[in-house]
Amino acid sequence: MTGTAINNTLVYQYTLNNQYPPPMLEYDPERWVAYLMSALFPLLAARVVMAGREMQAPWLCVAVVAPVLLFIALILRGAMGRTDSDAFRMYETQTVLHLCAGVVSVGMLLVFAAKWIEKIRKSVVARFLTHAAAGYTVAATVCVCVGVPLSFDMREEQRICGYRLVSAALVVSLGMVLLGGTLAAYHTDRRSASNVAIVAVPAVLLACWMSFALARTSLPMHNAANASDALFYCLSVLPAAGVLGVWAAMAEEALGEGCACQCQASCARCAFEGRLQQAM
Repeated sequence: MTGTAINNTLVYQYTLNNQYPPPMLEYDPERWVAYLMSALFPLLAARVVMAGREMQAPWLCVAVVAPVLLFIALILRGAMGRTDSDAFRMYETQTVLHLCAGVVSVGMLLVFAAKWIEKIRKSVVARFLTHAAAGYTVAATVCVCVGVPLSFDMREEQRICGYRLVSAALVVSLGMVLLGGTLAAYHTDRRSASNVAIVAVPAVLLACWMSFALARTSLPMHNAANASDALFYCLSVLPAAGVLGVWAAMAEEALGEGCACQCQASCARCAFEGRLQQAM
């Protein structure tokens, strides 16, 4: 499906003079790459579920929603181009699923930041982040699910509204990534700094992913984000896999029971400091 091709069987006709054209790719996605990358996400989903069971933390299993959505989105990406009449509908559905997976991942980042802060020190910030995660996820998901179909509408005024809704959701997503990462780093002390990577690394990867998605939505259609299959995988799919991999690998170590600093020599001191804080 190319931006310069004109096919009479398609609903839309792409023109360079259209300021707000429907979302388009200027290349044909490599099917075998899409199918190959999609195979990563069932494995990551299974590993996240195992980590949640090992930790006895059902909340962690919510993160499975993201790899499931990405798996379906990549399967649809690989199927695009088989029939021209279905290409736009597949691309629209794939875009919704891909962005919703990003929203869920950012919401889970806030939850991880809340759990991390709660483990380091009991703080009202943890409760605030938990509520913010729920409210943000619902609101951003609605914006994406409404905005993306509008951006594919035949009427330009509808497309403008759709682009603005999606862009707003992505800007807020970047803000939430910055908020979660900053608060987690602020509440981390020297002894527990090694495990803050469970929030810091996903925050960096999600910032790359959301920035790339924002570039595809807010910049003119003829930009590198819409013209490179490699960029799509390097700046969205691989960061998504990295986020899930970090959570699956580090969740039990960073958020499991025991001393937050993960240091046997200082566990007694941590216990004493905890009793002292309770007494105060």
